[in-house]
Amino acid sequence: MISSVKVCRSVDGSGHNIVESIILPSLPQEVIKMQSKNNQGYLQFLNDIYEVSNACSTKTYIWGGMAIDILKGELTREHNDLDGFTLNMLERLNDLSARYENLGYETSFLEEFHMLKIKKGGLHAAFNRLDIDGDVAMWRHIGEQGTVYFPFSWLDCIPRNFYHTQTYCSGINFEYGFRKIARLLNPEWKEREKDHIALEYLEERLSNDGIEAKSILKSIWSYNPF
Repeated sequence: MISSVKVCRSVDGSGHNIVESIILPSLPQEVIKMQSKNNQGYLQFLNDIYEVSNACSTKTYIWGGMAIDILKGELTREHNDLDGFTLNMLERLNDLSARYENLGYETSFLEEFHMLKIKKGGLHAAFNRLDIDGDVAMWRHIGEQGTVYFPFSWLDCIPRNFYHTQTYCSGINFEYGFRKIARLLNPEWKEREKDHIALEYLEERLSNDGIEAKSILKSIWSYNPF
């Protein structure tokens, strides 16, 4: 484990938070250089995503495969993409795009899905919009056509330190919850080996933290016309 940060997380999926302090040693630069070219590139993506989002007075939360490694505190496999959702993205879209382009990224926006995509050096990342209504977060995973609802408190309230860069993560509850309802988002979704490994890790973490899986599944739901 190599993270060094205090993070907020949900105790039982009901919205009650605690602050967990993780004090761990700094990571030598040599360890970063030992990573593959792709993974080094995505670490730079994480840094730029945090800096651009911060400059635009918003937050981008990383979810999916990279989020699992962020939760583990280390890169455990090769990554081929990066996924996130950005708070109030539509209101800041022009500023976000301009700042990414100033850093050398190619940007595109898929209007139908409200998805911002960035590319650089053969690597790519995609961001959906995230809206908040009171205590409820709404991940617009296919624009206006599909939304995943879950407690806003599940998301990191302050950034984590991951390989000398700061980043916000979707959190254990979200990563477990959305994987368990993935077929509601895409009926053709099939569990891959890496998804099975991620679920095993998440189930172990939930068990160790005394969080009941049922409480998470009661707090996350999806709407889409498919």
